[in-house]
Amino acid sequence: MKKVLVFLLLLTAVSGVLLTVQWIGYEKRSSASQKVITNQTIEIDVKESGFMIKQTLASVSEGTNLTMRLPADAEEVSCSKGDTCITSSQSGTITVKGENVSIQYTIPASLSPRSFLLNNWQAAFEEMTPAKTTLLITDHTKRGGQWISSIEQKAAKQLSEIDFYSFEGEAERPPLFWQKERLKETQFSGGAIFARDTVQLPSGLMDMPFSTEDLPRQTVVISSDIKPQQLDGLLFIRQQSDLNTIHTNAVYTYVKKHFIFPADEQWMASFLAVSLYNAKPMYMKAAEMKEQVTDILTEQEEKKWEEALLQLKGKEVNAVKLDQVLSAVKGAQTNFFKENKSSRPPSLPLVFFDGRLVTVEDQPVSFHVKTKNGLLYIPLEDAAKALGFSVQKVSPQQWRMKKGVDVYRFDAARNQVYVNNHPHLLYERALDQIDGITYIDKIWFQKVFLFEVKESNEAIELTSYGL
Repeated sequence: MKKVLVFLLLLTAVSGVLLTVQWIGYEKRSSASQKVITNQTIEIDVKESGFMIKQTLASVSEGTNLTMRLPADAEEVSCSKGDTCITSSQSGTITVKGENVSIQYTIPASLSPRSFLLNNWQAAFEEMTPAKTTLLITDHTKRGGQWISSIEQKAAKQLSEIDFYSFEGEAERPPLFWQKERLKETQFSGGAIFARDTVQLPSGLMDMPFSTEDLPRQTVVISSDIKPQQLDGLLFIRQQSDLNTIHTNAVYTYVKKHFIFPADEQWMASFLAVSLYNAKPMYMKAAEMKEQVTDILTEQEEKKWEEALLQLKGKEVNAVKLDQVLSAVKGAQTNFFKENKSSRPPSLPLVFFDGRLVTVEDQPVSFHVKTKNGLLYIPLEDAAKALGFSVQKVSPQQWRMKKGVDVYRFDAARNQVYVNNHPHLLYERALDQIDGITYIDKIWFQKVFLFEVKESNEAIELTSYGL
C-alpha cells in the first residue's frame, strides 16, 4: 500500500511538471505574438574587399519557417547545411532542419582608411526576436583603430595576423562603427561615451521620472568626422554640449517601448514625450500642440489629463483615442488629434464643441454648437444655410442672408442686425468669434430667426415657432 501511495504521489508530481511546462510554453508562444525568441551570434570577417558575415540563430525548432530580409549589398548568400533555403534578390525563406540555423553572405566594400559606419548590415527575420546578440569581429586588415557598437564590448585583442573584437547585448541589429583614431571611453549609468578626451558628465544626465532599469544601453560617439545621427542605440554628436541628447533619447525610447503607436502616427510619440516627461520635442508641431492643450486646461484638468495619458501605457495610442481622453477631461468634444494626425506642420487649432446631435426640423445637420461662459452658441453661417437662407459674406464681419422675401443683414463690428431693413442692436458678445468662426448665442438666434432651440441629453433641436 505504501508503494502504491508513493507511486501515485510521483505520478501526480510528474503530471504537474508536464502541465506546467506545457503552460509555460503556451504562454511564451502567446506573449511573443508567435515570434521565436532566441539568441543570435554574428561572425564578421573584415577584409580589404569588404565583409564576410555568418549569422547563426540558436535553438530554433525543427520545421520552423523563417522569412528573412537581407542587406541591400548582400552577395553569395547560402544557408546552413540541411536547411531548405530559398533566396530572391534581398529576401528569402528558410525552413529549419536542425536546432541551429545559419545564413552566410558577403558585402563588398571599399573601406575608408579613416572611419566607416555599418548600419542595417545584418539579415532580419520577421518571425524572430533575439534575446541576446553576440558580435564576433575578426579583422584581417590589421589597420588597428577602434570598433564601437551599440552593445557592450567584451574583448579587444591585437594578435600577430588579426585583430579580434567581441560585443554582447540585447539588440536585434546593432550598428557598428570603426575609426582609425582611438577614443577614450567614459562609462555612465545608461551606457558609454567615446570621445578624444575624458568626458565630464552633466549633472542629472539620467535623472528620469520613471525607472531606467529596462532602458536599452546607449553608446555615444563625440566626433566631428561623422554627421550627427541616432541609430539603434548608437548616437553620434559633434560636441560635449550636445550630451543632453542622451536624456532626450532615453525618454523617447521609454515612450516607444511602453506606448503603442500606429505606423502612420509614430510621430505622436513626440507629443507624449513632451507632455508627460518634458522632453525636447523631435517635432516642433508636438510642442505647439502640447502648449495648446495646456493653455485651455485648468490646473485640475491638466492633472487629470496627465493621469489619463499614463493609463494608456501598454495600449495603442492613436489620434481617436487621444481625442476621446481629452474630450472626457474637458467635458466637451474635440477632433484636435484627428485633424492633426499627419506629421506635417503647422498644427491646426484646438477646438471644443458640444458633441450632441444637432437637428433642424428633425433633420440632422453636420455642424456642432459650442458652450462658452455658460451660454450656448450656434455657428451663424452654417445655421442660416440649414434654415434655408442664402448667405453672402459682404466683409469679414458682415453677412447678407435672404430667404424668400426676408432679408437679414448682420454687422458684427457694430453688434447690429437688420431684419427687413429694421435695425436691432445686439448686446455685446451676442455675436462671438470662437476659433475663427462667428457664432450667435442661443437667445438672439431664437429672436432673429424665430426658431426655438430645444436641448436634451442626446440632441439639440432647432424647430420653427411657425410665426
